[in-house]
Amino acid sequence: MKITDIKVTNFSQPIPPILRKRVKGQQVISLVRVVGEDGLEGYSMARANGGVSGDVLGEVITKTLKRAVVGQDIGDREKIWQLMWRQVQISYIPIFALSAVDVAVWDLAGKQAGLPVRHLLGGFRDQIPAYASSAFLDEPEEYLEDARMAVSNGIKRYKIHPFQDAARDIELCRGLRAAFDPEMTFMLDVGGTYDRPEALRVGRAVEELGFEWYEEPLPHYDLEGYRELSRDLDIPVIGAETVPGGVYSTALYLRANAMDMVLCDTYWRGGITGMIKTAHLCEAMGVKIVSHHGGSPLMNLANLQVLCAMKNADYVELLVPEDEYIYGIKSLSLVDEQGNARAPQSPGLGGEIDWDYIGDHTLSEL
Repeated sequence: MKITDIKVTNFSQPIPPILRKRVKGQQVISLVRVVGEDGLEGYSMARANGGVSGDVLGEVITKTLKRAVVGQDIGDREKIWQLMWRQVQISYIPIFALSAVDVAVWDLAGKQAGLPVRHLLGGFRDQIPAYASSAFLDEPEEYLEDARMAVSNGIKRYKIHPFQDAARDIELCRGLRAAFDPEMTFMLDVGGTYDRPEALRVGRAVEELGFEWYEEPLPHYDLEGYRELSRDLDIPVIGAETVPGGVYSTALYLRANAMDMVLCDTYWRGGITGMIKTAHLCEAMGVKIVSHHGGSPLMNLANLQVLCAMKNADYVELLVPEDEYIYGIKSLSLVDEQGNARAPQSPGLGGEIDWDYIGDHTLSEL
């Protein structure tokens, strides 16, 4: 089946909790629609925030990538990805535009085949444990309440986005461990804001507390700092979440022994195709991938589909409170009483578009 068109509908959405302390204004979500010659459509969602119009991403998709993709066969997904990656290199298009088109192509391919995307990828399981991921909050009591909410929803794995102040962060981690010991597994995600001495000090503290992993303590470009930290700490040090270059720069981090595990998602890694390339690279080197949230409900469904097809992943990330991150699609409950996220059985990604919601919030059509 040939691809005949790519369309973008931009709609407004409040800034989600994870970004509210760092980003102002509304965010604009770009619903990307890849159309097949039989009329079927595949969907994904990109996002723009900080006052940027969704038309920026939309124009890249409909004026640059569309020329490369329309007319291609839906079965030639590697070829399509390579054509788009070439535009990343020569036209400096944002990786988010490529990712959104690639995910929509896979959604369309799954619908055409009548299969969930994970089955197109080979399939490994139909569910994976979820971990809850906090926003950047103001007080320790807010984290305690947030973690209790996760436990009440059956999730006993909780990633802390802390104050980004080394001393306060250590106290926060100690307080949460004491409050929930031993029922909760904890992770710490700093967002790349420590210097090297701070990163080592906090790393030793969370290592002593038995945290599952230590995420992005340093800026992602500090390759030597990550190598030293990975050497000096026993707790797994992970990163490369937003590093440019996708799978190709990830290879540099792995060769440098700069990461114990690699963050991976469909939005920052170049779609489903880019994520599976990264996952297989890591698997070949004996390294696990760690789920990063996809930034929108459809992209996180894409994450779930890929993670259920990969052996070297343990969890899927769910930002909480979850209802603030489910928009533009009809309500979808993924987590069971054991805290596992179960992948939808329907073809493609498994997300049903809420056209009434989209229509009520539409800003532009491209």
